[in-house]
Amino acid sequence: MAIHEVYRSPSGLTDELRGQLRVEGNCILGTINDDGSPHLTELLFMLDDQDRPLLPTPHTTRKYKNLAARPTATFFVSFEKASGWVSCTGSVELATGDDAQRLNQSIRDHLLTDAGNATIGRLLAAHEDTTIIINPARWI
Repeated sequence: MAIHEVYRSPSGLTDELRGQLRVEGNCILGTINDDGSPHLTELLFMLDDQDRPLLPTPHTTRKYKNLAARPTATFFVSFEKASGWVSCTGSVELATGDDAQRLNQSIRDHLLTDAGNATIGRLLAAHEDTTIIINPARWI
């Protein structure tokens, strides 16, 4: 059996997978708790032009505290329509302040309708003051 191209490519992210990620909105983020156990959270996300997942979050969450202490995360998306999945693990940057506000607004603009931005978007904007930026080492 031949090894599929996606597992042999330099980044592991094909144009087809990149296209699927650009229309998805939910992912599972895995971080590492103090005791070494995994912490899994479902989040909204957007893929940026550098193939980095961007995930908004409040700074008061366990995932934020885990990433501040251990800046590595795993990102996982299951494609319902395509019956498949994609994942990456990589180092994490935590954007705050004006950078986070700008990034988080672009994520909301990408994922929400105008009506959604006027309602749930306002609630999210009031609480999400940090952007998790994952720098994938490799996509699978």
